[in-house]
Amino acid sequence: MSGKRNLAALSAALLAGLALSACTSNGPSGAEGSSGGGSITGGSSGGPPNDGTGPTNITSGGTPVSGHFVCTQSATAYGDVTTAVGSNGLVGGPLTALLDTLGGSDATTLLNSVINPNNVIDGNLNTYATTTLTVGLLGGLLESVDLSVLLPSGKTVPAGQFAVYGISFPNGTVDLTLVNTIAVTTYLDNVAQESNSLTQSDLSLLGAIGGSTVPPIWVGIEATKPYDRATLSLTPGLLSADVGNAMYTYEFCPGGTLVQSSSSSSSGSSSSSSSSSSSSGSSG
Repeated sequence: MSGKRNLAALSAALLAGLALSACTSNGPSGAEGSSGGGSITGGSSGGPPNDGTGPTNITSGGTPVSGHFVCTQSATAYGDVTTAVGSNGLVGGPLTALLDTLGGSDATTLLNSVINPNNVIDGNLNTYATTTLTVGLLGGLLESVDLSVLLPSGKTVPAGQFAVYGISFPNGTVDLTLVNTIAVTTYLDNVAQESNSLTQSDLSLLGAIGGSTVPPIWVGIEATKPYDRATLSLTPGLLSADVGNAMYTYEFCPGGTLVQSSSSSSSGSSSSSSSSSSSSGSSG
């Protein structure tokens, strides 16, 4: 009985830590919709280019759209957004149930597998969150390492806006063929709405892996449905690898513009639109 009580106490402590993380993972307050919040800085010293030249892979309704993404608005335009680390696309109650089945060590490892997650909602393209991979983290119940941005209760990003992340990869992920799939998925009330998945081959075409330089890229969705959560998932090809840093995530952008140029077709986005697509934030 004492062993069961100890396990229950450990689970309670972990869940309390998760709840505290959710409560303290807030971006700057006082920014609502299109009222002037959600400003973006940086993008010139290590972060993803924000001048209409950055490699881009964005889909709309499952179809690639052309152009280079420019981030014009951070998630804080929607108020006190939060971040959450999880797996299998789960947050909230479903994630709690998953953590209950993992046990203390595995649950702690998962929750600590993204370092500085709040950097993706700070409005600064030069700061980043770091996704790490360790031996034994994935496999069995865990399929991916997820970083989610959650809007405050009652807020949604409307259709016509974006769900785009700026990311890059350390060279080690290429050497060990670690990256299997990167996916950006939007949710509404924890029901998946739209998703854009990139394979190792897709990332190579974008220039994000496999070259002498590996520039940051923009990946995500031009939303055709409203959402209140956007999740970036990393599913590695080698579950047994222990490489430490596996992916850097600079910022989540719900507002942006697609800049058309003669080189758009080489940016990794297929041409399905001949005009620029732009949006500015609003709250639902």
